[in-house]
Amino acid sequence: MARKLTVARVLTFVFDVPIVAMFSFTMFYLFRSKDLLSFLITLVFIGIIPLFAWAYLLKHPGDYKGERKVSFIIDAVSYPLALILLLILKKRNIYTALSLSYVLNVLVLIVINKLGYKASGHGAGIGGPATALAFEFGGWGALSFFLLVPVGYAKVKLGDHTVGQFATGALVSAAITYLSFALFGVL
Repeated sequence: MARKLTVARVLTFVFDVPIVAMFSFTMFYLFRSKDLLSFLITLVFIGIIPLFAWAYLLKHPGDYKGERKVSFIIDAVSYPLALILLLILKKRNIYTALSLSYVLNVLVLIVINKLGYKASGHGAGIGGPATALAFEFGGWGALSFFLLVPVGYAKVKLGDHTVGQFATGALVSAAITYLSFALFGVL
C-alpha cells in the first residue's frame, strides 16, 4: 500500500501544473511558433516561478494543503504577469492565448474552491494543455489527454480529490482553453 502512495505522490510532482506547462510551451516553440521572447516569458512566469511553491514543502514536509495554497497565490500573481507582458509587447499568438487560459483557470479555480468545492489544479493543469495540444497537433496532441488517467488515479488514491473534483478541474480548464484560443483566433 505504501509503495502505491509513494508512486502516486511522485506522479503528482512529475505532472505538476508548471511541469506540464513547460512541456506544452516547449512543444509549441519547437513545432509551431518560434517566437523566442513569448516562449521565454511563458516559460518563466507560468513554468519556472510557480515551481517555487515546492520550496514550501522543503520547509514544511508533507504539508500538501499548505503547498496548494502557496501555489494558488504564486500562480495568481505570476500568470497575469506573463499575460500583461505579452500584451504590452503586442503579442497575439498561441503563447498569449495560453497565458490568458492560465490566468482565467487560476481565477476560476480559486472561486470554485472559495465556494467550498475542491476542484483539482492537477486536473486543470493537464486538461487545458491537453486541449491546446490537441488543437495544435491533432491526434498526436490529443494523446496528452491520457495523462489524466494516471494523475487522476494518483490524486484520488492519495485522497487529495474525488473523481468528480479531478474531472471538474480538467473540464473547466479545457473549456477555458477553448475560449481563450477562440478569443485570440488561434483555433
